[in-house]
Amino acid sequence: MGFEKGNIFLKICFCSVVLGMILSASTVTLVYGFEPIAGSKIEVEGVVVNGTPGADRPVGISVALHTNKLDEGVSLVQTFTGSDGSFRFTDVEVINEALYGISVIYKGATYTVGIDLAFVSDPLEIVVYDPTSSDEVISISRASLLFTNADIAARRVSVMEMVTLRNGSDLTYTPGDGPMELLRFGLPVGSDQLVVDTGLEQADWVQVDRGFALLASVPPGDHEIMYSYRVPYSKDSLSFTKKWRYGAQDLRIVVPAGLFDVTTDLGMPIQVMDIGGINYDVQEAINIGRGQVTEVRLTGFPRPTFIQTFSHNLNSVRYEYIGPVGLA
Repeated sequence: MGFEKGNIFLKICFCSVVLGMILSASTVTLVYGFEPIAGSKIEVEGVVVNGTPGADRPVGISVALHTNKLDEGVSLVQTFTGSDGSFRFTDVEVINEALYGISVIYKGATYTVGIDLAFVSDPLEIVVYDPTSSDEVISISRASLLFTNADIAARRVSVMEMVTLRNGSDLTYTPGDGPMELLRFGLPVGSDQLVVDTGLEQADWVQVDRGFALLASVPPGDHEIMYSYRVPYSKDSLSFTKKWRYGAQDLRIVVPAGLFDVTTDLGMPIQVMDIGGINYDVQEAINIGRGQVTEVRLTGFPRPTFIQTFSHNLNSVRYEYIGPVGLA
């Protein structure tokens, strides 16, 4: 998806989400009720249905069969839906080492499903939806704000946010043409090293003035988004505001116990929780309003030693300035 590499924690969390998607997708089956033999050719058939009540039947829609062969890349075969939304691929070669998938682009949104030719029973069903560019259909059901580390010498706090984006309608959200018609997520002033990961199909993101915007269609249901960044702080504290553009039904703020203190204007009590053998200070809140602004304050940062400060400043000096000194 064109995303940058994230830190280990972020990649582990994201990989677990992607693994779950792959496992669920791999249970999709096809036709005929027998197990095909490698090298044989079979038919793959299914139907595209519109999940938006009262919407048009998806007739004449392009359907693509993707075959990803080891060392050969991806090959593509296309067909079109009939008057009843059905489609069929003939002479599909069964290759043990290949991965198969079917994709449909319908009114600007992409829908994909993985298939396993080793288990064949019922016709495949792909559900599509009519589009909307209104973000009123989007909300956040769960949000976690995790402060994972503090670089004392560089005076930077590492933050990871995980949100469950919910589309509770029977329409697929598709981005509009203007910057204000994109799904936007705010970041504290001065944030850097932004990394974004999501399981949404064909997703990408762009950095904007006060955060980033997601370039992706969001079909009905829940979808995970994770992003990490660093925030600079001065002396021994950091204060910033966070706007919940899409609200948050459940919010959790987490920091390793003893790393530093986190307070907000939400009045949340602090609980100590053991997560994987490590104690964390956890604050929980519910029903964060759409557009609500939260004040966040971090205090109690350890102060860097002289050696840490000196080493950081030395590493920050550009090469052309230290070169002549080394040659003297």
